[in-house]
Amino acid sequence: MKLLNCYTFYLRILARTWIIPILFLGIITYGFFTFFVYSSLNDPTSVLSGNPLILALMICYLFIGIYLTKIDEKEEIYETFSIIKNAFLYKTIAKWLLILSSVVLINIVFFAAYLFLFFTKDFNNKLYFLSVFKYIWLYWCLPSLIMFLLGSLLSLWIKGKIIYLVAPVFYVVTIPINYIVFLSEGSTSSFRIDKLLNLGEPNITRLYNSLYGYSLDPTHWNKKLLIISLLIILFLLTWKKRKVIPKSHFKISIIPMLVIFIGSLVYSLQPHQILSDNEVAITQYYRDHKISMDEAFKAPVSFEKYDIKLNTKDRLDASVKVEAVSKATKNLKQIKLGLFHELEVQQIKVDGEEIKFKQKNDSLTLYFKNNLWKPGTKKTLEFKYEGLKSNLYISNSQAVYLPNYVNWLPSENSLPAFDIVSKQHVIHRVPQQPKGKREYHLEVNGAKKLYTNLISTGEGTWEGTSTDGITLLSGQLSSKTENNVTYVYPNTWESQFEHTDSINSYLKDVSTIMKKTLGDNQISVPSTIYFVPNQSINDGFSGEGMWWNNGYLIWGFHHTDYPVTPFFTVDHLEDITPQLVLARTKISSHKEDYEFNMLFSNVYGQALNNRLQIPNDNLKFDFNDIFEYKIQMNQTKQKVKGQLKVWLNSEDALNPESSVYKEWYSLIQHPTSQKWNKLYNILEEENSK
Repeated sequence: MKLLNCYTFYLRILARTWIIPILFLGIITYGFFTFFVYSSLNDPTSVLSGNPLILALMICYLFIGIYLTKIDEKEEIYETFSIIKNAFLYKTIAKWLLILSSVVLINIVFFAAYLFLFFTKDFNNKLYFLSVFKYIWLYWCLPSLIMFLLGSLLSLWIKGKIIYLVAPVFYVVTIPINYIVFLSEGSTSSFRIDKLLNLGEPNITRLYNSLYGYSLDPTHWNKKLLIISLLIILFLLTWKKRKVIPKSHFKISIIPMLVIFIGSLVYSLQPHQILSDNEVAITQYYRDHKISMDEAFKAPVSFEKYDIKLNTKDRLDASVKVEAVSKATKNLKQIKLGLFHELEVQQIKVDGEEIKFKQKNDSLTLYFKNNLWKPGTKKTLEFKYEGLKSNLYISNSQAVYLPNYVNWLPSENSLPAFDIVSKQHVIHRVPQQPKGKREYHLEVNGAKKLYTNLISTGEGTWEGTSTDGITLLSGQLSSKTENNVTYVYPNTWESQFEHTDSINSYLKDVSTIMKKTLGDNQISVPSTIYFVPNQSINDGFSGEGMWWNNGYLIWGFHHTDYPVTPFFTVDHLEDITPQLVLARTKISSHKEDYEFNMLFSNVYGQALNNRLQIPNDNLKFDFNDIFEYKIQMNQTKQKVKGQLKVWLNSEDALNPESSVYKEWYSLIQHPTSQKWNKLYNILEEENSK
């Protein structure tokens, strides 16, 4: 009863100020207004991550904390509560419960408004809306609660009106846009003070990632817990110094708070993979290290079977056994394998015995000094490693994206995962998918629903064989199967997949024409299509995220490509066609091949679009752009450009059945050092007819 009376007392105090009820009413009204605006724009994600409402909530609760603490210092309030035993305890709990109940109410009100405006027949994924509820609590309500505690604490420490000058300083360094204060926008540093102090959305300059979802990682929840426990500890120490709480109460309270604080601090210091707004980290790494393609080669061994155990709770933690056979003609003292550089190897064993190794960039050298690897013999290699920190490849409790085209598993191919290409020095994903039939056994602990090209054999286990590696996906994804094709896509894209006939028809037409005109019998309509926001703003070509594998297609796009309008339209497919062509040409791994394949994809894509009656307005501009910025020119390429321009003016160039395309594609399938010269000869001969 005492607690309830204290609660209603402070509630009346706040209500009688008038300014605070008006502020709350204004905040709620403004919040509803922003929801309505974004609803009319059909954009349910930006209304949360980019909403300035959080700025108003944080400043409001900061000064409520100051105000209520100042109220307690008045003599009439002290006299009112003096007759109550343990009045200080009841007052404190009542104030904190009042603020806690208010932020809970804000969470409920805004989530209800969000449901009312955005929950529709074709946009109703429960997993997504649950993440919205968590987001509002984590990045709107908890920061408000923290600001109240901070305001109260500052008011205890600082007397007089100077508090109103100090408090705004704490406000501007903790709001989501504090990077303006610290001048750190676009910084590539691994440690940023603005990120450390920011209480709101951690990636305010980054749009919603439809695979990863909102940044709701355990580390962000832990950060709030760490700050709240620290503030409560400071409260307890302040009260103890002022002798307003008994020593017994102090000891009972401080011990659990210290345990929580230390536990949270230890957890925060552990390595975690989280989504960041640093899009240039990968590009900067390969620009700095300048890994030569000539240093890479295929090891004289063959991997036949993988036994993989993954933990994906905080970041990728892998234990991988590989059965391999030597293809060499002499004893091997060492071999060089491939493994993505973000994966840090802790241990390697060969037939149960630990060996020495050296990890450098995207390669891994194993030394067999005490047990040479004899020709034709088998060995079991065991690898233990962990890591991943960039946005392009993900493995944590929130999302998983481990595609077959990067060496997240040890590979005989030691090529770098990326190459710096074009005159603009942008990144190109070097194809690393294995070639040849292999067996896989996979166990995954920590991921939500996992999509893969292997067959499920039980909860958390998969098995199967593949000729081009394995791909793992998990996150904010939905799926549906129509016409024997499975579509896996972000749950915010559900309206785009209400009818899949147009997608299926388009892919069937593209694969049929390519198979017929290029003579590639391996081309077929994929049985599974993964739509993934896997592209980077630093990609050398828009088709970098598109990968047409045996049996499944990874349809990549940039996370900014949110479908506020119908996505699979004729206008959009104009740009997709050359990306699909490029996805089939990724069989070579040298920079020259990248340029050669990219040029073919762009030119042949125009012919495909013409046959499919899709306009080519944008592609004509892209052709000039490729030669101007993306191809390192020399005399031979300059000659090819001249002949190609002449040939593109002919009707034959828009005919996908032209012999030029078949011969050009043959040079891609069987690349030689003279392919540019051979292409020039093909075009010159065709133009002379």
